[in-house]
Amino acid sequence: MTGYILRRALVTLPTLLGITLVAFAILNLLPTDPLLTWSDGTAPLSAEAASRLRDALQPDSGPVTRYATWLFGLLRFDLGRSLRDGRPVTAVLAEALPWTLVLNLSALAAIYAVGLPLGWIGARRRGGAAAAGRALLLILSVVPPFAAALLLQRLLAVRLGLLPLQGTGAGDAPGVAAGVDLLRHLVLPTTCLALAGWAYAARYARAAFRAILAPEALAAARARGLHGISLARHFAPNSALPFVWMVAGIVPALVSGSVVIEAIFSWPGLGQVLLRGVEGRDYPLVMALMLLSAVTVLAGQLVADLVLPAIDPRLRDLVARDENVRG
Repeated sequence: MTGYILRRALVTLPTLLGITLVAFAILNLLPTDPLLTWSDGTAPLSAEAASRLRDALQPDSGPVTRYATWLFGLLRFDLGRSLRDGRPVTAVLAEALPWTLVLNLSALAAIYAVGLPLGWIGARRRGGAAAAGRALLLILSVVPPFAAALLLQRLLAVRLGLLPLQGTGAGDAPGVAAGVDLLRHLVLPTTCLALAGWAYAARYARAAFRAILAPEALAAARARGLHGISLARHFAPNSALPFVWMVAGIVPALVSGSVVIEAIFSWPGLGQVLLRGVEGRDYPLVMALMLLSAVTVLAGQLVADLVLPAIDPRLRDLVARDENVRG
């Protein structure tokens, strides 16, 4: 099993290197001079500030040299400093990362909490309300996140005043009150981020449950007196496999979708940092964010690949046989 884990981890390294290379190439192909983005049009940069930025950007060296310099810094766990405020990139990321984690984890929980029960209902009932629910989810899944966000803001925040419009809540409130306020501010961005995931999870769960809920197995379970929640609990272990793998498909969508959602709801996470970095041509910061996004997506796939053999004896036997052949 150790050899399998090492091989799966090593396979991700060329992919990670390729992603950073493409991101670096795109940043260097942008036509705007980075120094112009720090001027507001009325007060140009001082000679000292311009010289400092030129030294950081290394305009006289080729792109290969600049990429190699960044890569060697990465090997030393040095992501550089933000060109806008001079702070270490790690400090900027550490400040925004918790907010993005809160938003993405809440969206992931919402996707599973809504998608799996709908998939269970859809697998047991073919028509009627179940079919109407699937059609509604399919329609909602094609609504762009920014459009859904603007509509929900206008309806629930502006017109009805039920939920906050933007932000994260009052930071100076007492502990319980601050937590409740944060939850209220999470409802709209979490809903918009999870919207497309609900349809995906419901379809995936419906197909998985249909494959597991064979008529003979259902009849045997009902003969033992299992119904409702007890019936779902009985089939849960066999149905866990596809739902673990489903994470690998959901995580990339959450990582990319949170950039738009954070911008619309003024959520102080990594999406906001990325937009400011691209806008200001803050190359070290943008490269670090691209690296973190790639690591997150690849880590989700790697965890799924490692967890699947742990919960499925058949895959575990295949891995063991492969290890014996290689040994």
